[in-house]
Amino acid sequence: MSLLTNPSLSSPMKSAAQQEDLDFLSSILEESLLEISQRNTFEVKCVVKDQLMVLIQHPKTITVDTEHVFAVVAKTLQSDTAYQTQEIQMFVRHTGIKLPYAQKTLYIVPNISINSEQASNPSDLSDYDVFSDFVLPELNQEPLPQSSLSSEGMFDSSASLLTINASVVEEEKFDPFESAPPNNQTKKSQRSFKPLLIGACVLAVTTIFGASGYFLMSPCILSTCKELQTAKQLQNSFPQLANNVKTEEDLLKLQQQLDVTIASLQRIPGWSPNHQDAVQAATALSSESQQIKLLTQALQLGATALRSSQSTSNDINELQARSKLWRSSIAPLEAIRTDSKFYGFAQSKLSLFRSGLQSVNVQTLAQSRWQKKVNDAQAAAKVARERETNAKSLLDLQRALTTWQIVVNALIAVPQTSPAYAEARTLLNDYQPRLLTLRDRVSKQEQAATSLAQAVATAKQAEQYEQQNQWQSATVRWQQAINTIKQIPPESPLYNQAQPLLQAYAVAFEQAQTKLQTMMVTGATASTTSTRADLEKTCKGSVQICNFTVDERFITVRITPEYEKTLESNAPQDVQSVQKHLETLQKALEVIGDNANTAVLVFDAQGQQIFTHIPRQSPN
Repeated sequence: MSLLTNPSLSSPMKSAAQQEDLDFLSSILEESLLEISQRNTFEVKCVVKDQLMVLIQHPKTITVDTEHVFAVVAKTLQSDTAYQTQEIQMFVRHTGIKLPYAQKTLYIVPNISINSEQASNPSDLSDYDVFSDFVLPELNQEPLPQSSLSSEGMFDSSASLLTINASVVEEEKFDPFESAPPNNQTKKSQRSFKPLLIGACVLAVTTIFGASGYFLMSPCILSTCKELQTAKQLQNSFPQLANNVKTEEDLLKLQQQLDVTIASLQRIPGWSPNHQDAVQAATALSSESQQIKLLTQALQLGATALRSSQSTSNDINELQARSKLWRSSIAPLEAIRTDSKFYGFAQSKLSLFRSGLQSVNVQTLAQSRWQKKVNDAQAAAKVARERETNAKSLLDLQRALTTWQIVVNALIAVPQTSPAYAEARTLLNDYQPRLLTLRDRVSKQEQAATSLAQAVATAKQAEQYEQQNQWQSATVRWQQAINTIKQIPPESPLYNQAQPLLQAYAVAFEQAQTKLQTMMVTGATASTTSTRADLEKTCKGSVQICNFTVDERFITVRITPEYEKTLESNAPQDVQSVQKHLETLQKALEVIGDNANTAVLVFDAQGQQIFTHIPRQSPN
């Protein structure tokens, strides 16, 4: 069954089932569009109005290639046989904007040949409302191809049953001389000429008298034309007779009366003065007779459809056969003219037959929606396999894993009462091991990626500690970075990327250890730690005032660009306050230098030295 079903089937069961199928299709298309953008840029909604419509929206701040988007959607839909031989409308809009800025019509050509019976019996389309926040613009769309489906509704599908394609027949060339006797029979004909001449004379006399008798005895020649009178009486009483029709037996009796009357009118010869009136009466009665034949045909087919629908069936083929019977019975009723005397009677039967068709289609939908879900799952599994095979990064594997999870979840939902249950279980036996294997693979790669990121972050902390001459902390961080990066297994794609980092971290660790040992020997650790604490307190503020480094010879302080900008912005309004703040900073740095017994060098944000302080205490 296609997602495109008939509006006359609108019911809670059908609406919920269709919405679930549309949501499932939307999630597949969103997964497909991830190959364009690694983030969740696109949101997809699928709806049905005359045909399947796909709305794709994305933030206005992001520019996308709409042709690429349409190509990805088309590729995904092509893999699902449910959408073949269907016209699909695709739209792209910005998030929060109702009108789409791009539109494309997709007509999916099937990959397999379709026999003539299938091609002449298309499925019905639904006419559901588009979601409320989407206003369709008035766009010039290309006409549907000849194989497109009618949007008149499930109960208006009889056009395909009534339409007969007339074939052009070439008239045969007829040669009037083909039947002439051969030349070798001429003499024989001449020898028998005299007996034939005598017989011809006798025949001529007989013909003349016989023709005169036939002419005089033909209907409506000399006597009153009773045939025409009977026909006119039937025409006058026909509306009442038609109103009295309640059953098929009544129709058959009226049909027989019409046939007898028409036959009597057709026997009136052309030389009768009533011939023209007889032709007109016969034509009018024949038109009514044709309406009765259509109505009789519909009632007979409807009775057959009713008998076949009295029992409950879960067989989709059986239900589809019943649906075809109901459609065949509806087709003649829809051909009844609106000015026909039987139009009202036909409409009452048409309503009954459409209800029967609706009931059968509801049963068909209930049984086929799960088969549709299984078919969609198979199409999604094909996409998942392709993504897994072509994956070149962890992100590609994660997308493939998500698609496999969607497939498995859809198949697990198929109930045991569905005819598609056995097929769903068979597919699960194949797909679930694939899902588990890929999940384990992705988990290991995610863990490796986490270890690599943690190792890099720890190494950056170690470098920062080195810049502050905190060699003990730096040594600890380098060791942590080494231990973390060693957790990446050799089979991981990140293993080769991690090896150069491991070597670099080992070298940095050894250098930090050497610095730490040197400082411990010189006893500079305690004093350096205190000096750093004082500097951090002095340089800290709502805006970072300065950065610093401390070594055995100098305390180097650099004013930050942010602090300089703050001073420049405040200087025009309050020069004295700025000057006072700078003096306070200078005195604090002098005190720190004196306490550490180390020279203080101060540089501005551009690297120019602006202040130097030599400690008042002499070195020990």
